[in-house]
Amino acid sequence: MKNKKNPSLMLDADLISLRAVVAVVGEGSFSAAAKKIGRSQSAVSLQIAKLEDRMEIKLFDRNSRSVNQTPAGEMFTAYARRILDLADEAYAAVSSPVIDQPLRIGFVEYLVPHHLYKLLSRFKQRHPNAVINLKMGMGSLLVQEMKEGDLDVVVAGPESEKGTMLLEEPLVWVGPHDDVEDHEGQELELILMQPPCSYRKAAFESLAQAEVQWNMALSANSIQGSQSAVAAGLGISVVPRSAVSKETRIITKGLPELPKTSIHVYNNGIDSHPLIEPFIDFLREEFTGMGLV
Repeated sequence: MKNKKNPSLMLDADLISLRAVVAVVGEGSFSAAAKKIGRSQSAVSLQIAKLEDRMEIKLFDRNSRSVNQTPAGEMFTAYARRILDLADEAYAAVSSPVIDQPLRIGFVEYLVPHHLYKLLSRFKQRHPNAVINLKMGMGSLLVQEMKEGDLDVVVAGPESEKGTMLLEEPLVWVGPHDDVEDHEGQELELILMQPPCSYRKAAFESLAQAEVQWNMALSANSIQGSQSAVAAGLGISVVPRSAVSKETRIITKGLPELPKTSIHVYNNGIDSHPLIEPFIDFLREEFTGMGLV
């Protein structure tokens, strides 16, 4: 954006000032932003004031109770985030060590279409020289492979007590979009994962407690397969709420309540790869940023 006093002079702002703007927006106040970026509140206020003066544009409307972005501030913040992301990527590209040994990651299937590849893309931006080997499958089998030394880290359900919880959420019943509104008194056609599967167990226990009759329509060997079968109208299934696909919808009428489930990250307990801890820290940050924990 050009300065009115000198049309040939483009914006000259340091990254610290841009981080201050983004932090104020993210934290909602100057004091909280100062704590986040490790500077004093007066320093943050001064940086932003100088930036506003240099551009002759007001980024925030301030009063004693709140801080709100102006329309120009909203637009500027979007660009500031892009600039900071690019700067961080540039630093990572030249500072990240080359690690020939691949980080062997196991991931439960139901996260695949919704979160997995975006997560891995952002992790690669931080560690561009990292080599990743990815294996998808059922959580219990992945954890067993990790125990046997074939994987370094696994993201799965509550398969073991030795994990760090990333997410807790309810299990839900899902059906096709044209599913009947009320299943009261009906014999249910179930589409569930093959055993061992904690969602299958939760479905059976809930139905037994509610004395609901059911028939196994299909035992699938993948979450994507079961959801495709649900979308085709073969029956209903059980998935975590965050894994509901666009082709299915949550159904509740005439169905028993399901328990909560959780997503954990597990590691093999040995220092087998230098990126295990950075990856776990990254997952904690990402799941919190998505509002999932």
